Amino acid sequence: METEFTEVYQRMSDEGKETECEKVANILDLVIDGEASSDEQHYFNSHIEECVSCFESHQKQKLLKSIISGHLKRVIVPEQLAHSIKVRIQETV
Repeated sequence: METEFTEVYQRMSDEGKETECEKVANILDLVIDGEASSDEQHYFNSHIEECVSCFESHQKQKLLKSIISGHLKRVIVPEQLAHSIKVRIQETV
């Protein structure tokens, strides 16, 4: 039999708390891009040591980033073209 406390706690868990996997998913891009703080990085690393699903997500994301970055080429465009693009962006904002 559930008490009133249990019912309230379950509702709060469902509505108000992020699961650890959700927290890890939210910082995954920061970790992959090397932009996570040391606390975020530590939290992330300790979680994926225990969670196979999050570890696999991390590996897939790293692989995807390496594939994409391996196929991208840096192209230098004329300064005037870059300037005109910036002006058009500013006009639309």
